[in-house]
Amino acid sequence: MKLFFLGHMAWAYVWAIIVLAVISRGKPHEKLFVPAVLILGILPDIDLFLRSFGVLHHTFTHSFFFWIVLFVPFLLVFRLKSLPYLAAVVQHFAFGDLLVGKVMILWPFSTAYFGLNIAMPSLLDVALETAGLLLAAAIIIYNKDLKRLLSVDTRNIPMLLPLLALVASMLFFAVDQPIIPLVAYIWSRKLLTILVIDHIILATFLAVSTTQGLRALKARALITTNPPSLKERNKPQLTLHQRRTPSFQFKSYGMYNHKTFDAKTFWLLRSNFSCIAHLTT
Repeated sequence: MKLFFLGHMAWAYVWAIIVLAVISRGKPHEKLFVPAVLILGILPDIDLFLRSFGVLHHTFTHSFFFWIVLFVPFLLVFRLKSLPYLAAVVQHFAFGDLLVGKVMILWPFSTAYFGLNIAMPSLLDVALETAGLLLAAAIIIYNKDLKRLLSVDTRNIPMLLPLLALVASMLFFAVDQPIIPLVAYIWSRKLLTILVIDHIILATFLAVSTTQGLRALKARALITTNPPSLKERNKPQLTLHQRRTPSFQFKSYGMYNHKTFDAKTFWLLRSNFSCIAHLTT
């Protein structure tokens, strides 16, 4: 048994933030690339798709040695900056699966399984999943990652990857065995109902973030495919009165007024605003 993808993703973000806070010691630091953190949080379960090659679940992909070796190049190049991402992977089996399952955490030095092996879904399992989601939500609001991840920014497009993984786990392989969908048992037990609701909340957040990224990509494509024409570049300068009292009407996120306030007129406004600054000094 193991945590669901929901719990692994939520706790991956929580532990990555904790490690980032420790290594930064309260100083300003770079923001985490959240899509990578979420994917790394579920990556040890790649062994679910290696069964045709004789790989058992909770074996070498759930060991310290395996992931430390894989992270050596990143540790050498990025040094401390790579530690939060390593923590996102390690927590999968050193925290989540160790509590609700059994893992071969000391492979290849030992093939013994370690863990509490609590049945799922159990009260502790559901509490762990839900607590991880709530804690991650609190942190994401506190450190202002929520605003960044819900902004119109192309860097949010990779949130599509954890979204697809989460939805696939709900529909096809919610537990250890594939073809066991979580949604099929939504009303069978109250604990499963809570888990499905938690999954829907996280999936909605990931979907909105992805949509915002795609909106930014669309806006960028519109600008690049409509460069300013020669006629627009040769438009007459604004009058002095127009320079002193600009009245542009902006839409929701940005680069447009009610007519054509975009890259086509940006070069013109820049020169006009420079004139205003010169006249007022």
